[in-house]
Amino acid sequence: MRKNLTRLKNYLLSSQTKDGQQARARKLQAIALISAGIMLLLNIIRVYDYIIDSNNQGLPLHVTFIIFLLFLGIWHLSKNGRIKSSAWLLIIAYSLPTIFCFYTWGTDLPAAILLTVLIVILAGLFLGSKSALVVAISYSILMLILSYLQTTLILPVSLDWRQKAPQFADTIAYVLLFSIIFLLAWIIVRENNHALTALANSRNELKHERDQLEITVAQRTKEIINIKKEKLEQLQSLASIGQLSGGIFHDIVNPLTVVGLSLEQVQAETNNVTSLQDNLRQALSATKRIKDLIDSINNRLRRCHQRQIFSIKKEIREVIDIMRTKAEAHTITINLLGDDCQIKGDKSRLGQVIMNLLSNAIEACYRNDNKDKNILIQLEQNKNDNLLIIKISDNGIGMSEEQQQHIFQPFFSTKENNGKNIGLGLSVVKEIIQEDFSGDIIIKSRKNFGAQFTITLPAC
Repeated sequence: MRKNLTRLKNYLLSSQTKDGQQARARKLQAIALISAGIMLLLNIIRVYDYIIDSNNQGLPLHVTFIIFLLFLGIWHLSKNGRIKSSAWLLIIAYSLPTIFCFYTWGTDLPAAILLTVLIVILAGLFLGSKSALVVAISYSILMLILSYLQTTLILPVSLDWRQKAPQFADTIAYVLLFSIIFLLAWIIVRENNHALTALANSRNELKHERDQLEITVAQRTKEIINIKKEKLEQLQSLASIGQLSGGIFHDIVNPLTVVGLSLEQVQAETNNVTSLQDNLRQALSATKRIKDLIDSINNRLRRCHQRQIFSIKKEIREVIDIMRTKAEAHTITINLLGDDCQIKGDKSRLGQVIMNLLSNAIEACYRNDNKDKNILIQLEQNKNDNLLIIKISDNGIGMSEEQQQHIFQPFFSTKENNGKNIGLGLSVVKEIIQEDFSGDIIIKSRKNFGAQFTITLPAC
């Protein structure tokens, strides 16, 4: 049963139109069918009126039957996709009895007035607001003209309906007209509600898509920043290789020399057990030094980050040992003062910071004309705030105030642009201190009077 009703509905309310016109075509077909049904009922009422009273002066039966056929034709045209033509024919179909009533019984006939309201609503629903305005103005002018002609007795008008007692058939006609008007109003309200619901859903979907887009953009931006940081660190690591290679190889050669000499002594003094033990001890110590140097550099180049509690003074000493050859080549002295302190983090990352700052300090010193060139590393503890303070001072060429404002920016360098310096060292230093150790770094310097970098880190 339900399937049969669905098939009947699909047949009655289907149209050969484009997708954008389907909804309007279905409404037009529904109104045409309802109107045809009402006109059929009115025809039955008219037949009943003629049977009771042959002198009944209502709407002629042949007129109501023609209008009934006209509504069926409108339904057929709308099924074939001729929406605009069907809409105008629908207006005309309702206009015929309306104008007839105005002409015959006067412009104040209630049924005709209701029909006029219905026609204006239909014009607005199927033809648009401009067409509805044109129809309303046209009917207003028509009613004014007819009313003038009828009140001045130029045009005769039948007033029998005012003198006769109310008829039940008239009540039925009014109810049917009210039903059509109510149906149209219900369709308009429902469509508006659907439109508002669709608009709200669209807004929610747009808001959801916007939020998702913002999340995606934020995630992508974070990924790009992380990639950029990794690239900067890789570039800095590559730049550091050239700076460190000379001193590293020199430091490796020295322990190897000790190993070779010790083994020669072992070979020459096979009878002296004590001397053999001393030489072997020196050889093993030198071998361990080579391994420590290689492990330290490998960790820095591979960027192996392991958080652990470690001795800050020991790590700084290891870095000084690596950089000592380079410093001594330029007669630069490096001193480390202060008490040891334990901190938590990746010691290779902190070593990278100290190595960068020492490398810059060495270059700043040998570019100066001072005879006594020295670098001082001071360790201080602020026990009240549980902070470790590392100060790295040099008596090099120093920096101007303008240079200090940009010194931690990527690709900014105070050194000669000879292709070796890309200006990434201090930007990476600040990033490591802030992000890996939750610390801070500041600079204090004067041109030709050296510089001092102060690092503040949370202690364990």
